[in-house]
Amino acid sequence: MLEHSKVLLIQTAFLGDAVLATALLEKIRIESPYTEIHILVRKGNESLFKAYPYPNLRRVWTYNKSKKWSSWLELRHDLRSEHFDAVFVIQRFFGMGLLSLNIGAKRVVGFDKNPLSLFFTEKVKHEWGTGVHEVERNTALVQSWLGGKVFRPCLKAAEIDLGPEMRKKEYICISPGSVWETKRLPIRIWIEFIQLLPQDQVVVLMGSPGEIDLSNQIAEAFHGSNRVILNETGKHPLLASAYIFQQSMMSFVNDSGPMHICSAENVPTVAVYCSTVPSFGFGPLADWNRIVETNVALTCRPCGDHGKKNCPLGHYACGEGIEANAIFQAYQEYLSARSQ
Repeated sequence: MLEHSKVLLIQTAFLGDAVLATALLEKIRIESPYTEIHILVRKGNESLFKAYPYPNLRRVWTYNKSKKWSSWLELRHDLRSEHFDAVFVIQRFFGMGLLSLNIGAKRVVGFDKNPLSLFFTEKVKHEWGTGVHEVERNTALVQSWLGGKVFRPCLKAAEIDLGPEMRKKEYICISPGSVWETKRLPIRIWIEFIQLLPQDQVVVLMGSPGEIDLSNQIAEAFHGSNRVILNETGKHPLLASAYIFQQSMMSFVNDSGPMHICSAENVPTVAVYCSTVPSFGFGPLADWNRIVETNVALTCRPCGDHGKKNCPLGHYACGEGIEANAIFQAYQEYLSARSQ
C-alpha cells in the first residue's frame, strides 16, 4: 500500500470547487490520519478553510490569478522546498498541471483531460455529464492510495452574532446570484416565491458584494410590507456568510458556490438549475435536498459546460420556464418532513 506523509491538493477554480475539495481533506484525514495535508486555492478562497476544523490541514497556499505568472513562479519556488510525497491536481488546465510537475513531488496524479497528463505519474479518467458527482470524480484521484470510499465535503463555521431577527433554524436563505448570468433564476420568480411563503417566514438574502443589485431588487419589491426581508448581501466576509447559511432552516440557491457551502454544512437545500444540468455532477449533497428545473424539454439546454453571460438564443427559456410554485412546493415538503 502506498504511504504518503505529506501531500498537496491543487484546486484554484471557483469558490464552489474549493468547497467540494474539502471532501478529499476528509477522506485523507480519516483514512490516513498521519498525513500532513496542504492545499492550493485561488486567492480570495483561502479564508474558507478556517471553517475546516481539523489540524491535518497544515497549510493553505494561494494562487493570485491577477498576477498569474509571477504568482506561479513564486509558488514553484516555495512549493519545491516542501518535498511533497504526492500532488493531486484536481484541475484539468495547463497552468496547474505544469506547476505540479515542477515542484519535485515524488508522485503527480491528475485527470486525463489535463494537457500535461502524459507526464503525470498517474492519470485518472475524468467522467463528465454522466451523473458522476464532482466529489466522486475527485475521489478517483486518490483511489490507488486510499480506495474509492467517498466522503462528504466538510465545513464548520465559527459562531457569530446573528442579531435578534435571525433566529437559528427559523429563517431561510435565498442566494439569487451566480458568477454566470444564465445560472441565475430570474428575480421576478424569487419575488413570486416569497409572496407564496407564510407571512411570518423570515427571509435572509445572501450574496457577494457584486450581487447587491440582485438582492436589492427583491428587497425593494417588499418595501412597506409586513414581511421580514433581511438583505445581508455583501455585508459579511466569507466565513460569516458560511455561518449564516449553517444556521438557516433551509437555503434556496442557484447552481453556484452557496449550494456547495450548504452541502458542506449539511443545510437542507433547494437548488435551482437554469442553463446547467445536475448530470454535470455538481448537485446538492445535503441529507435533505431538492432540485428545481424547467419541466420543458429544451434542445438548447445545456448550452455549455458552464454558465454564460447571456442566453445564446435570447429567450432564456431554461430560467423563465421555472415556476415559483415548484420552489414553494419544495419548501412545504421540507416543513412536512421536519415535523414528522
